[in-house]
Amino acid sequence: MLDVVLFCEGTYPYVSGGVSSWIHGLVEGMPDLKFGLVYLLPSRSTERRPKFEVPDSVQEILEVYLYDVVPVPQSRRKAPDARAWEATEQFFRGILKGKIENFPAIFPHLSGLSIHQLAYSRQSWDILTKIYQEIAPDFPFSDFFWNWRFMCFPVLQLLQVPIPEARCYHTVTTGWSGLLGVLAKLRSGRPLLLTEHGIYTNERRIEIVQADWIYVERGGDLRSDSFGILKSMWIHLFQSLGQLCYDNSDRIYTLFEGNRRLQIESGADPEKIEILPNGVHLDRFCPPSQPTPKQEFSLGFVGRVVPIKDVRSFVEACRLLLDQGVQATAYIIGPTEEDPEYFHGCQTLSEMLGIQHSIRFLGPQNVRDWYPQLDVLVLTSVSEGQPLVILEGFCYGLPCVATDVGACSELIYGREGEDRDLGSAGFVTRVGAPAETAQALLQLAEDKELRQRMGRSGQERVRRYYDFADLRLRYHQIYKEKGA
Repeated sequence: MLDVVLFCEGTYPYVSGGVSSWIHGLVEGMPDLKFGLVYLLPSRSTERRPKFEVPDSVQEILEVYLYDVVPVPQSRRKAPDARAWEATEQFFRGILKGKIENFPAIFPHLSGLSIHQLAYSRQSWDILTKIYQEIAPDFPFSDFFWNWRFMCFPVLQLLQVPIPEARCYHTVTTGWSGLLGVLAKLRSGRPLLLTEHGIYTNERRIEIVQADWIYVERGGDLRSDSFGILKSMWIHLFQSLGQLCYDNSDRIYTLFEGNRRLQIESGADPEKIEILPNGVHLDRFCPPSQPTPKQEFSLGFVGRVVPIKDVRSFVEACRLLLDQGVQATAYIIGPTEEDPEYFHGCQTLSEMLGIQHSIRFLGPQNVRDWYPQLDVLVLTSVSEGQPLVILEGFCYGLPCVATDVGACSELIYGREGEDRDLGSAGFVTRVGAPAETAQALLQLAEDKELRQRMGRSGQERVRRYYDFADLRLRYHQIYKEKGA
């Protein structure tokens, strides 16, 4: 039996980023434990290449495909009874209102149904049309039906997944992987841990609101906001999965106080929550003895080129900074393939603003080679948890200009007491305010002494409070307490 199974949705080991680095740091540093990974992705056709050298402590990797049919084993096939269809209706209604009631009691009945029965049976059709008539009778049924099918297919699919046996289960988000964690706990009786870096439900809500592939039409009783029937359905789906994971987790870990408040507002039991700040490997991020000489002001954006990182605001801020006569080069360091359309849009924007020669899209890089070449780190995200890149930049004495999301303010200004007394390590700006970002950068560009003072504050803060070795020791203790 494995000691710990980690549920990873779109992260380790096939995707780089802060959460993936966090997972790798845990499994790499606990060679005495046997780990399994359950990795969720859309389908078998999804391209995937390992971004990490998976350590020997990881003894099993199971890939789960959300949109490829998983056949129900012969031993579990049986004709659904009336209780199964009652459970199905209760489950569907729970998704639509954002909270699934009494899931531990109804999930055994759902697990016995096949995708074919749920997709094509008369009983399933009757449930769906009944709900449609109640909540959206004037809305186009074809739009309702196909969105409903794409929403529910992965949920029903995950009910069929054979999850590896372990002494403890640990999901690093709610959502799809959180559902698998809940199923693992209910089937095995083993503990379930949840660690949220960013609040998954909020991140999906942002993506859904911005999505242009979801048809928007006003009307229907389901709508509790201005997003329309279909977007509200998708938002309620992830709300219900989030609540399900909160309700069934034995312990919930989060990175900072702001996240804890959001979890409580979203229905998490405050008695379950513990704050465990993220950390960096201080021995791996060491500034060179001699700083890299720079001829001009160098800005660095480290992260995926995707809408939630709001790279467009970074590009616009660079234009405003250059307009002030600052000689600067901006480096955008991170993967560009996740959303090619958005990436090309950022390139086009830099060309339209006439600054394409001052902005370099570098793609994935070894960031340790680039931090010494920068003067300041910039984040313009619309959502974050506790960004590792800020802590990494602090190791190199880089001040940071970041939007007021997640733990950014806490990292830059300090939490309280002695931490805050260390002084500011940069500036915090509003989301979607490139003029504020540019103004903060202008102050740093014009005042080398300010840059150095803020850089020293960040270095001392990360050294005192954000050493990954301390975090790993705590999680090892947690796993042992839970039977691993």
